[in-house]
Amino acid sequence: MAQCPVNSCEICENSIGRRFCMDCEQLFCKSCEISHLKTKSCVNHVFKDADKANPEVKTPICKQHGEKYTYYCNTCSSLTCNICLPTTHNKHDFCLIDAAASKTRSVLDREVKVAEDRIRRAKEKVVSFRLNLNNFEDEADNTKTDIAERVAVITKALNDTKDSYFKSIDEHKSKESSKMKDEIDKIENTIAIENDIQSLNQMKSLIDGQNDIILLDLFSDFTKTLKELSLLDIFDKESTAKAKFFPAAAKSGTIEKLIGSIKLVEFSGAEVKPNIKVGDRVRVKSSVKKPTLGWGPGVSHKSIGTVVDIPSNTSGLIHIKFPSYSCWEGYINEMELV
Repeated sequence: MAQCPVNSCEICENSIGRRFCMDCEQLFCKSCEISHLKTKSCVNHVFKDADKANPEVKTPICKQHGEKYTYYCNTCSSLTCNICLPTTHNKHDFCLIDAAASKTRSVLDREVKVAEDRIRRAKEKVVSFRLNLNNFEDEADNTKTDIAERVAVITKALNDTKDSYFKSIDEHKSKESSKMKDEIDKIENTIAIENDIQSLNQMKSLIDGQNDIILLDLFSDFTKTLKELSLLDIFDKESTAKAKFFPAAAKSGTIEKLIGSIKLVEFSGAEVKPNIKVGDRVRVKSSVKKPTLGWGPGVSHKSIGTVVDIPSNTSGLIHIKFPSYSCWEGYINEMELV
């Protein structure tokens, strides 16, 4: 089993350093702690248990002079020691570290809360997106099912119509074919074609010949034959049964009108707004050909301005002070930090 390292007291170096002075940043044994607190200059020093104080983390000191930092220069936004202050930071705006830290804590506390709120909203957005994703995928699958069912209904209707047409055609074919066959039999039974042709040829021979006696003798038979042939006149008018198909005109979109239409909406994603705040120096993004609300006098892609206001009750609006136009207004997602 691994053991935690044991550090010695940095004062006597004989006992275990179980206590840590937050001001001196040194490990003390209990005896040395008592002696340390009796010293007038150290009477207000704060001690903590070493295992809770994290003694590995040391407060930085001035690298140039090896002194503790005692002031904060607001002009340079940097820590300074007693030696640096009157030289490097002469006439600068400065304050004690406690005052600067108090102000910084207030700012950080506010920013941390804002960041935590952003994380919370981002997590909520992820949950919302996942829910929307599941709903979308289910909707897409259901849409395909609906289309398949609709096509099945139409296919069944088409097949039923086809079967109905085929049945009507088959019935019509059978009926009319029977009628036409009967008509053919009727005509063929009305005359004896070979005998009639022979009789006609005999008539023609007698008409052209000189034997008047035979002609007159057979005249009654010829008359009877010609009368029978006169019945063929009733078959002159021909009536033909028909079975035709006339396809409907295939107009554009006919199938879509039968099945229906679909609507596909693209996912636009979450809008990521730039982390711009009041006081930042910004310019119009090079990817923005022209700001939504226009350029304004003297404003271009090269113009750099300062953010003066970001109204919370507007949809992404931002107010910027440019050198050539002090009351410029645009959208924050069209700007970038300089």
